[in-house]
Amino acid sequence: MKIAVVQMQSTSDLEKNLTVMRQFVEQAKARGADIVVFPEVAYFTGAPEQSAAVAPEYSRLKKLFGDWAKDLEITLVPGTLREPHGPSGVHSNTLLVFDPAGKVVAEYRKIFLFKATLPDRQYDETKFFQPGSQLVTVEVAGATLGLSICFDLRFPELFRALKKRGAQVILLPAAFTAQTGKAHWETLLRARAIENQCFVVASGLVGTAGDGGAKYGHSLVVGPWGDILVDLNDREGLEVWDVDLSEISQCAQRVDTWGSRREDLFPIG
Repeated sequence: MKIAVVQMQSTSDLEKNLTVMRQFVEQAKARGADIVVFPEVAYFTGAPEQSAAVAPEYSRLKKLFGDWAKDLEITLVPGTLREPHGPSGVHSNTLLVFDPAGKVVAEYRKIFLFKATLPDRQYDETKFFQPGSQLVTVEVAGATLGLSICFDLRFPELFRALKKRGAQVILLPAAFTAQTGKAHWETLLRARAIENQCFVVASGLVGTAGDGGAKYGHSLVVGPWGDILVDLNDREGLEVWDVDLSEISQCAQRVDTWGSRREDLFPIG
């Protein structure tokens, strides 16, 4: 399975972002990718009131991304969208997966909502989003994918539960801040891959976002042994990696951590 990992700068100009995204999907197709994965909120970043104003575009964007997937016959993971739930103003941070026929085959709503007090600002996603409550896996190109988003990375129980549900490759679209990314990003991604003996594909925003926040970039593909297979560093771009699922069983033969788990003492949900 060839996975295209996109790293891009997201702005407060929706149509500009969509133009860039379309170009990346075309590049992924031209390079033989089966699936292309974008960062969290790649389509739009802005002040809270700007982001809320874009939320009504959800249905249009959902159709647009489905059309792209169908037109180019590729599995598309367009990052996350702000999904409204009726007129109440409640939203979810929602990750969609479109198959090559343009059909939505998976929907994951971010479970763990970001809270942090950093030198530049305070973050509290609970003011804007309601948390999701369901784990999601999906079959794509002969592999079982597990879905996660950004702050979820800090909660190993989610990754253990996805592994138990058969996930071989876990996707993590993200918008990590430059400060937390420098301190924790690579360490946590490698840990999640090693402890679950799976691939982790983390596609992140880079540069200054539309809300003025600095994003870390360094989108990675990490193998089940913890090897960094792709690193986009601090530039916009796209890389394609041919995932060899046999590496998972090879790791288990060397160190059988998953087979040695003790669910009698530490049950996995």
